[in-house]
Amino acid sequence: MNEVINMIQKTYGDLCQLCPPLDEEQYPIAEKKLPAELFDVLKISNGVIELMSLPNVDDGKPFEIGFIIDNFEGICSGSKEFNELYGLEGLAFAGNGAGGHYVMNPDGKIYLYECVGEDGECYADNILEYISKTGEYISKLKP
Repeated sequence: MNEVINMIQKTYGDLCQLCPPLDEEQYPIAEKKLPAELFDVLKISNGVIELMSLPNVDDGKPFEIGFIIDNFEGICSGSKEFNELYGLEGLAFAGNGAGGHYVMNPDGKIYLYECVGEDGECYADNILEYISKTGEYISKLKP
C-alpha cells in the first residue's frame, strides 16, 4: 500500500474512509497536473474522506465531514479557485473546513491559505507532515 495512505489510516484510524480509485482514463491528465505522491494516492483512492463520530448523533455512527485529501475533481477546481483568487501557483488539495485551502507549492511545502488575508502560512514541509499535523489537531477534538 501507499506510504501516504498508510499514514492516514494509522493517524485517523476508523475516522477515515478511502474512495474508489481514480478512473484510469483520467491518469494521463492527473499525472501531468499532480505531484507523484498525490497521483499515487489517487490511483488507490480518489480522495480520502475524514469522518467524525459523536455519541449523540446517529447513535455514534461515523459521518463524513470533509476530505483529508480531495478527489481529483476537487483538486482541479480548488486549485483553479486558489490560482484565480491569489494569482499564485499552487495545488489546492484539501480544505480546512472553514473556507481555507491547504496548498502544495511546487517545492512540495504545504501552506494554509485562510479565506481572509493574502498570505499563506507554512503548515508543513511535505504531505506526510501535513497528515501528522492535521491528525494531531483532530485527535484533540475527539470527545
